[in-house]
Amino acid sequence: MFKIKKLYPIVAGLSLLTGLLSCSDYEDNYVYPSVLSEFADVYSGSDRRLVCLQTDGGQRLEILNASTISTDGVVADTVYRSLVRYERKTAGAEIYAIQMIAAPEPDSPADFPDGIKDDPVEMQSLWQRGDYLNMILLVKAQNARHTFRFVSDSITSSRDGVKTLHFRLYHDAGGDVQAYTQKAYLSLPLTSYKPLLSRGDTLSLSIPTTTGWQRWKRCY
Repeated sequence: MFKIKKLYPIVAGLSLLTGLLSCSDYEDNYVYPSVLSEFADVYSGSDRRLVCLQTDGGQRLEILNASTISTDGVVADTVYRSLVRYERKTAGAEIYAIQMIAAPEPDSPADFPDGIKDDPVEMQSLWQRGDYLNMILLVKAQNARHTFRFVSDSITSSRDGVKTLHFRLYHDAGGDVQAYTQKAYLSLPLTSYKPLLSRGDTLSLSIPTTTGWQRWKRCY
């Protein structure tokens, strides 16, 4: 449902073809594996298979069951920002489910000649890790395409030298009906801002809500 402009590529419907159990596939004494669910960068190889994932903590893990994952729509030698459910093994990671998510590079206000769209969302969670500011948004939607972008507004400094990077979320609901609450997963890439940031600086993100703009802050 969510169409994002300027991001790492999104692959719709990319999913694991094996390893998921139906009710008839297991017994009462089946022990479920220890599955992690987190945002990560997933890399495709020259044959379009997903070869490895890199966590926001910087750990790179080989995907052990790459041959069981559909490559429909995957581009060779590409990085995909993803929400991944996986189990860590000694030799790497076994993927159980993967969903490509949005990671649009922020634009300047001048890149929005028609203004900043501010259709409302709600923040479920926001955290900074590695080279991303990650978030889970709650969005009222039915069946229209929604567009999300990030706006890079300014950089300010306090008297003690602490810098704050100010961003806004652009959300165009496309005239959609506010029918059902759905989750939108987004990551704001911080790589291009690393030369400007030091530990202890602040990331500020303003989001449009039903009660106006709300500001969220996280330490870098």
